[in-house]
Amino acid sequence: MTIIFKEIKDIDKQAIQELFHSVDWKSGDYPEDLKQAINNSHTVITAWDDTKLVGLVNALSDGVNWKANDGKHA
Repeated sequence: MTIIFKEIKDIDKQAIQELFHSVDWKSGDYPEDLKQAINNSHTVITAWDDTKLVGLVNALSDGVNWKANDGKHA
């Protein structure tokens, strides 16, 4: 397994929702809000296993806000 890291904000809402639901985060029920938060972040680093989003970290201008990984790729 090779994990690829990317600094991108253009992420499919379904991929974001699946990632957040994989760790039982209730915010996964609100993909539009998550997408907006990602777009408004200073920096977003994602982790991909082929085409599957398996991790995400976002940073505000004053530091890290939150992160998620799917548990299988921790």
